[in-house]
Amino acid sequence: MSRRHALRRRMKALGEIAGILDSMRTLAVIESRRLTRSVECQRHLETALRGIAEELMSHHPALTPVEPPNTAWLVLGSERGFCGDFNTRLRTALEQRRSVGEPVIVVGSRIGAELSQEVGCESQLPGPLTADETAERLPALIDAVNRLLESRGPRRIIALHHADDAETVLETRIVPPFGKASALPGNPFPPLLYQAPDTVFHHIVEHYLFAVMHWLLDRSLLSEHQYRIRHLDGATRRIEDTLDTLRSANNRLRQEEITEELQVILLGAEALSPV
Repeated sequence: MSRRHALRRRMKALGEIAGILDSMRTLAVIESRRLTRSVECQRHLETALRGIAEELMSHHPALTPVEPPNTAWLVLGSERGFCGDFNTRLRTALEQRRSVGEPVIVVGSRIGAELSQEVGCESQLPGPLTADETAERLPALIDAVNRLLESRGPRRIIALHHADDAETVLETRIVPPFGKASALPGNPFPPLLYQAPDTVFHHIVEHYLFAVMHWLLDRSLLSEHQYRIRHLDGATRRIEDTLDTLRSANNRLRQEEITEELQVILLGAEALSPV
């Protein structure tokens, strides 16, 4: 009887854990749907601003940013756990692509604790937990980028982040924000400006950097939730398999107990039967 009680206690505990994992999965699914809409909006805004900037540079080539010789990295990792090898893939990609001495800005407490011991991070920032926190994390990220450029001089800043399919680690260049404009403008007539072209371009760059970093935070958080959903699904399946095994063991023990009880009854009946 004690073995069956131990099995039932373990089955109850696993059932409670499965319920908690299911709740976590539901929250991740809800956040993923919200982030999908936000990522799409930010992507459209980033594309529109890029088109405006390239059109302006095509008519004013002097605005084209100079390509810096040095590089810095922005790694967008996870703030929480239960997301499988999300951070491991980013660390591997950084090790393969980063040269010694190149500074690193890390977003995400989980990956930040690991990378701070390995590469010596320039800045380590907390990442967003929900879609509502993305805008709250942006000012600190922008300040970290500005401090790096002020202390280290002009650099390319390349973000390492997960793709939408949550399988591939991508590179997105943040600074300089735009490359060379096309040789021929899409519109033969230059835009009519109420301010100097460099002033207008400066404002476009500010809006673009805000949009692209907002997009990167949302996209990384979306991929993190997708990893978390897959990881939780795998954990839930393993718990269900374990529960099936425990149920079979519990049934076997119950059958053994019934057999023993029947044997006791039969032996008692034989002892009481008249000779």
